[in-house]
Amino acid sequence: MIVRVHGSRGSHPVSTTPARIEELQKSLWHLAQECKAKTWDEFQSFLATKPRHLHQTFGGATTCIEIESEHSPTPIFIDAGSGLTSASMDPASALCNKDFLTGRGECAFFITHTHWDHTSGLVTIPQLFMENNKFHFYGVHKDLKGRIAGLFDERYFPVPFSLIEPRIQFHQIALGKSLRLGALKIDHHPQSHPGGSFAYRISDGKNVFVMATDTDLRNTNPPHLVPGDNIYSNADVLVLDAHFSPEDFVNKEDFGHAHLEQAVNFGVREKAKVLYLFHQSPFYSDKEIQEQLDRAWEYLKKKHPKAKTEVRVAIDGDVLDMNKI
Repeated sequence: MIVRVHGSRGSHPVSTTPARIEELQKSLWHLAQECKAKTWDEFQSFLATKPRHLHQTFGGATTCIEIESEHSPTPIFIDAGSGLTSASMDPASALCNKDFLTGRGECAFFITHTHWDHTSGLVTIPQLFMENNKFHFYGVHKDLKGRIAGLFDERYFPVPFSLIEPRIQFHQIALGKSLRLGALKIDHHPQSHPGGSFAYRISDGKNVFVMATDTDLRNTNPPHLVPGDNIYSNADVLVLDAHFSPEDFVNKEDFGHAHLEQAVNFGVREKAKVLYLFHQSPFYSDKEIQEQLDRAWEYLKKKHPKAKTEVRVAIDGDVLDMNKI
């Protein structure tokens, strides 16, 4: 199972400003003087030892995860935020393979919920407007078709839904029921978030990937779930909402998002091998996201010194080979 992160930010996309680019240029200039590398590879190796915000961004696109598996009949996308726009132009994405570019492609979308930051990319991808490409939409929310069709309302978008409707098939997931996509087993769980969201667990019999964004984790304790024995448990990779710092979480308890300490506690409790902090606030700079990651590691070592969970922060462009975790 290969997982590609096309979008990892929350709430709305973030652009890299000219001022931020100049800041990176200055930082790279100083790092280059410090390193004195003679080749690009040497310089890249040197940069890998430095905090990311000194030489790169964390990305600014909203939620879109792509999963490639030999056990699935089609590529899978979880959510269609502005990261889907990036995917549509990424040569490594299935959306840019020969089948899709010649109107013979097919893929599946699993929708956690239909807030704008998780659906806005759908109207931007040229593959959707190419005749004979096929898109399957899976979701637990009622009237998934109506929700997606609403994106193409003429008041907000010039292309009518009727034009692309023949290429889309909608599949209603029964609440609490597992489904099979090829040899993949896919489960879900309702989450505490305004309007409701759903976590997805995807298993190929060997690896387990869990996507759990847009949750404040309120309904993850008994009687809702049994710790250590639920769809979040024992994941190779757990992508988990960590929108806020603990300080910023104050007075935002009803926003439907978690803070980094909650995320770490939950990831350790459910024995995730790798915990990916996800849906970072659009108001956080690259430096502040780096600080979120550093704080998460410090908190992990202090509160859970024996935990085997590795903490990372999701970055636009990340590629995870589940067989190597």
